[in-house]
Amino acid sequence: MNENDFKSLHFTILGKECEYEGDIRLKGDAMVNCRVLGSIAMVDDSKLVIERDAYIEGNIYCKDIEIFGEVNGTLNASGSMVVRSSGKVSGKVSAASMSVYPGAILNIEGSAENTDHR
Repeated sequence: MNENDFKSLHFTILGKECEYEGDIRLKGDAMVNCRVLGSIAMVDDSKLVIERDAYIEGNIYCKDIEIFGEVNGTLNASGSMVVRSSGKVSGKVSAASMSVYPGAILNIEGSAENTDHR
């Protein structure tokens, strides 16, 4: 991959030991590995990954999400939500499909009726 190919890619990495406060809108695949106090909205159908060291307090709007870290708030995934064994989710959840790995912690309140728990 040359430099121009790399510059044309759409992705975001919010790295370890960073902290963001406020609403974030992202386009392209995104990895969050930090503390976010506020909303995260994916403006396209790209995947959002919440890494192990991440702590999100606020609302998340996306298509597909994979959670290794901690999310507290409202999560709206129009596609799939995968919670890995290190993941913790507390709050309201709406997802077209959901996979939860052994060891994951879920404290879901008032889930949407269309959530498919598999």
